[in-house]
Amino acid sequence: MKSNRKYYIYILVMAVLYGLQYYINNKITPVGDQTAFLKYAKEFHHQYFTFGLHRYFTWSSRLLIESATLLFSVHEKIFLVVTVIASYFLLIPSKKLIPSLPLLPALIIFFSLPASEFLSAGSIPTYTNYIFPASFLFFSLYYRYSDNLAVRFISFFSFIFSIMNEQLAAYAFLWIIFELFHDWKNKVFRYRNFLYLFLSFMGILSAKISPGNAVRFTKEVATWFPNYTRLNIFQKLSLGILETADGLLSVSFSFVFLLLIILIVLSVYKKNFLSLSFSVFIFLSILSQKLEWRNPLFTLSGLSKIVRESGTFKVNIANFGVLIYNILLFFMLTYIIWSVTNSTNKLWLSYLFVIGILARLIISFSPTLYASGTRTYLPVMISIFVITCELLNEVYSYFKQTSIGV
Repeated sequence: MKSNRKYYIYILVMAVLYGLQYYINNKITPVGDQTAFLKYAKEFHHQYFTFGLHRYFTWSSRLLIESATLLFSVHEKIFLVVTVIASYFLLIPSKKLIPSLPLLPALIIFFSLPASEFLSAGSIPTYTNYIFPASFLFFSLYYRYSDNLAVRFISFFSFIFSIMNEQLAAYAFLWIIFELFHDWKNKVFRYRNFLYLFLSFMGILSAKISPGNAVRFTKEVATWFPNYTRLNIFQKLSLGILETADGLLSVSFSFVFLLLIILIVLSVYKKNFLSLSFSVFIFLSILSQKLEWRNPLFTLSGLSKIVRESGTFKVNIANFGVLIYNILLFFMLTYIIWSVTNSTNKLWLSYLFVIGILARLIISFSPTLYASGTRTYLPVMISIFVITCELLNEVYSYFKQTSIGV
């Protein structure tokens, strides 16, 4: 009982530290869209829900998220309190991720969901549209089958709020598809999975039919990507793949390096030469771009950049070569995760990585492909956070067994 109390106090302290970053960032960086939201507050006489409803028909399908953005833009102290609460919900599942080291995920979260990557539209608007709903989605996915009725209610309403972000709705939909497959395979029927699948589908549908999204699409094509409507689906998806690969495997985030180091350690420990080779290859590919080493890997990254900046995808050998190279890197990463993970988690963690990539690729069908910045990598960040925690749990278990001579 005492250890449980200490755990929740620790989670609360880390939640305060994590949430505080976003409040501080709002003070030291340009406020971005918050300036516009302050004007909207006066225009709508601080009627927050009315504003969200108005935006659904004129700009965005993220109904309650838009309302929350307006509220937090006006009341920064409320924003601070809410970031701590949301961060607490985000960190509660830590015990489920690394049972043997439950305090570790709260540290990893600073690398996996870095506050510095959620500033593009201003700290408050970016946080409220991405990390805020993601925190509640993460909690609901892990606790919707809790024995506690109150927790189940919180999970349910958290889920409804979070899927107003279309990327998170797609991510949740794919997550629950796997759980339904798992239930079918084990001849188990859990009706809540069907309910949550339906809700996530409705989140996707809402984004698709929202009048506001249609208005926004037209304006953003003119502002960000005039050539966008002349591209076919293949070209859009190809540019999305190149953009996603560039962010993860060229520019790269610290959490990608952390994942690769863990994969290399597990590959060595399990004496898996192929996984080790792939891990080192990807690591060198990233370093080539980072350090500008003049080698074939750097050249391929350079070609990818030229294609992306052209705003189109011409059908030729060079472009196809770059596209296939980046797809192969994703396949390599998926294989490595598959091959070094224990049998019980093998399929799940590989699938989790794939759906993170797929949810990020949704941005391929938006004219803000190049304007959205790193915030749209959120689904991949969540997936890699879970994978990293699960693999660290394995590393700890292996070394513990070795130390006691098992």
